[in-house]
Formats: sequence, C-alpha cells, structure tokens
Amino acid sequence: MRNKKYGILFSLFAMNLVDQPAPEVKIDQGMLSGKINGDGTVFEYVGIPYATTNMESRFKAPLPPPKWDGVFKAVDEIHQCPQNTPLGVRGTEDCLKINVYVPAHAEGPLPVMVYIHGGAFILGDGGKLIYGPDFLVKQNVILVTFNYRLGILGFLCLGTEDAPGNAGLKDQLAALRWIKNNISAFGGDPDNVTIFGTSAGAASVSILLASETTNGLFKRAIMHSGTSITSWATSYDPLLIARKHAKLLGFDSKEPKELYDLFSKMPYEDLLSVLSAFTLVSIVNQKLMHVPCVEKSFPEIEPILTELPYNLITKNPKNISLMYSSTDKEGYFFVNDETEESLKMNNEKTMYGDNLIFKTEQEEKEVDRKVKEYYFGKTEISHNNIMNLSQLYTDIYFEVPAAIESEIYARNIDAPVYYYYFTYDGDRNLVKKSTKYKNEPGACHGDDLLYIFNGMILPYRIKERDQIIIDWMAKLLTNFAKYGDPTPNTSNDLPVKWVPHSKNKINILEINKELKMTSLPNPGAYQFWKEIYDKYRNVKVNL
Repeated sequence: MRNKKYGILFSLFAMNLVDQPAPEVKIDQGMLSGKINGDGTVFEYVGIPYATTNMESRFKAPLPPPKWDGVFKAVDEIHQCPQNTPLGVRGTEDCLKINVYVPAHAEGPLPVMVYIHGGAFILGDGGKLIYGPDFLVKQNVILVTFNYRLGILGFLCLGTEDAPGNAGLKDQLAALRWIKNNISAFGGDPDNVTIFGTSAGAASVSILLASETTNGLFKRAIMHSGTSITSWATSYDPLLIARKHAKLLGFDSKEPKELYDLFSKMPYEDLLSVLSAFTLVSIVNQKLMHVPCVEKSFPEIEPILTELPYNLITKNPKNISLMYSSTDKEGYFFVNDETEESLKMNNEKTMYGDNLIFKTEQEEKEVDRKVKEYYFGKTEISHNNIMNLSQLYTDIYFEVPAAIESEIYARNIDAPVYYYYFTYDGDRNLVKKSTKYKNEPGACHGDDLLYIFNGMILPYRIKERDQIIIDWMAKLLTNFAKYGDPTPNTSNDLPVKWVPHSKNKINILEINKELKMTSLPNPGAYQFWKEIYDKYRNVKVNL
C-alpha cells in the first residue's frame, strides 16, 4: 500500500516535469499547440515563425511566414537572432519568432501588450530569460514578445534597393501585422494593442509611433528609457558606419554596391565577430553601431522612415495615449565600461551626437566648452568626476530627450501623455548590480525591467518591498493598456492619481517606496539642453 501511495505521488511529480499542452489554436498559417506554465495560469505559445529571412533576403524586409499541415508545436523558445555573446556568435538568420502568453482563465477579447526588447540594436531576444510574462499576464492581458534582426543584419543602410535600411524595424512591422491578423485566435483584441519597449526597444516603439506605416496597428505606446529623437536612435551617416565595418573586415571601399557584395556573401558569424572585442562605449564612440536610418525612396519597397523622427512627430503626430519613462541614474551602465583611454578621449571630442549641427567649427567648440563646464567645471573628465559623466549620459541620452519628446506630443495631441521616473533601489535592480556602482543609490538604465517581467534570470524568492513595486508596476502598465489611463477611477489599489502632462507643464510620477506626483527632476539640465537643441538641432539627412 505504501509503495502504491509513493508510486502515485511520483507519477504526479513526474507529470509536473512534463509540459502540459495548451489548447490548440488556428491561425492563418495552420493549427498550433502550446504549453501550460508550471502553476497552470498561463497558456504559452512560443517560437512561432511570424516571418522568414535568409541570405537572399538579408538586409531587406522579411519574407512571409511559412504555412504547415498538421499541428505546429509552439513550445520551443530557444531562438535568437545572430549576435555576439561571451561564447562567440550565437543565433541563426531564420530567427523571426514570436511568443504569445495568454491568461488561462480569462475571457476575451483581452487587451494585448506587445514588447520590443532592447539591447542597443545589437543584443537580445524576446525569450523568458528576461521577459517572463507572469506579472503582467496575471492582470488579464495577453503579452506578446518577439525577435528581430540585430546589428548589421538588421540595420545596414546603404541607400540601395538591396540594402535600403531598417530591416530590423521591418521585422517589427511584420510582427505587428501578424498580431493584427492572428491575435483574436488567442482571445486577444486586435483593436486594443499597446506596444512597449526599453532602451533600443523604446526607440523602436518611438520610431514606429512616428512612422505612417503603422497606422491602425496599435492603440497605445509606452517608451521606457528611450526615444526616437535621442542621438543614438537614428543614424545621420549610415554609409560611414558601413565603411568602418568593412575596414574591420580588411576591405576598403566607399561604393555601396561593393560593400553590399561583401556583406551579402559573407557568413554572418564573420560579419558579427569583428565587433566582439569592442565594448558598447567603444562601438558608440567609434561610430560602429548600426541603427535605424532615414530611407531613400524606391519603387516596390515600403519604407519605415521617410524623414527624421523629430520632423515626423512635429508635423503629424499620432493622436494616441502615450507613456514615457526614465530612471534617475541611467548613466551608471555607460560609465561602467569607461577606461583611462576612453575618458581621455572624452576630453578631446565633443560630448554629443550627430543630432546637433553647427555653422562653424568655432561655434561647435563653444557649445562643447559650455557643456563640459556645465558638468565638470574647469576640471578634465577623469575617474575623479565619473559620476558627473554618468549624469551627462543620463541627461543627453535619456532624461532630456524623453522630456522633450513627451512635451512635443502633449502640446500637439489631445490624448494623454504620461511620464514616470523610476528611482527605486531594490534587489531586482539587476543592471546596476552587474556594474561596479552596485552600492551607489538610485536606479540604473534598465533597472525597472525586472519589476515588470518575471525573468528566469532572477529565480530567487521575491522580497516583500520588491513585490509592492512589482504590483504597482503591473497595475499601472496594464491599466494603461486596458483604459489608456494608468490610474482610472475604478482603481482602488494604487495610492496616487497619475496626472498626465498638460499643454504647458510636464507632470511626472516618481516610483520609489512611495508613489508621488512631481515635476521635472533636473529642470536646470533640461533647460540647458533644450536651449541647445532649439538652436542647433540637426533636422536634415543627406540621402
């Protein structure tokens, strides 16, 4: 009897180790099945091909997704687009996979939240290592994540028909169209889609928001620590980046066709591995980072960006509910890789990107002098004042662009524009904990991520104070996705009413151990940079 009892218990235990199938779903490509998560609360459909790409379509918009007979088992989430990792180049070119997470017991049609991962346009994927769905899905929304092409494979821009640019953004567009056509089969509402992302993912969201190609594909947008108007989000000279990449491969040419012939025939491992020894800071400083570009017009090719995002959002902004955010210490992440050599270089070069343009070299030097004096006084940039450099990066890469872009929308649309400022310092501030500044106060770039997602990278028991932040974040974001208002009148479990921007005032919700409404955290820096951008913003790209 005892052995029989133990046998039953073992069988139940063994059953829990095997993925239980989720209900079958019929989409345009055919039937598919998924799996149920460990506690039975989420139906997971992962690794679904939403488009295809190969060497023939390299650098171009993706091809249509495959169709199949029988039932496709959407249970394999080990997919990644090619990228450099500590173990070498990993991933495969046919990497355009999408993941759909559905609350098991909710009745549709449900709001849909589509997350675009970050990673400086060179790293990352949509998998559960970081982007575990549980926190959001338990609020009765569907979460969708996906992969898109990265680095030179996703963002080579030669201004030719073979490499017009923005292949990675066109992957994102294909994913949104796939969702529009198929999400109702999973119980989602195709007319209530919110797109959101962090860092390069947020810049992607902001570009998709500016682009006319996305009209009707989403109803709301959230941008965490990234915008389309920041200096690193778009390239003003993508051909220069391509030439520099070719030089690393031992090839010197200025001709787009010759560059295309080189890049299109080379194995992707060789294309990517030449950057493996570079830090993110050096990739940015040496202009080796392939990012979105303004595209030339070609017959039969659908562009994502026909003008700089700044021009698009000031001329014809989408009138939809928006949310922006930044953290108070974004710059920790970027100064972490600074060396004596790179700090010395900062003293010798200007401290801003190509989104500023000057009539004379003297004018440029004068603005650079003012910037360095504002942040460093009369002293040179060194490890002694590296926190000042961190603040500079926080301001020019994230906080000021988010304030300016959100203000542009607030003044030009009728829908509400929200902004949160994340300053909480807890055990799930994973990015900061990975830097040498882990004992410094505040929240680093990306530190709000694991209060939004239940990533497998942090499998530890969640502390009570962190759980409060998780609950707040989940409620605020999913309320926004459901209603366009993160604190609707029906919400009784949030201790604040989040006030959006007005036409004349930036209103900010600070998220820390308390939730409280405030105003611009660093008004002096905002005003300093706004005056510079109003006078010197570069609004033209030579195509």
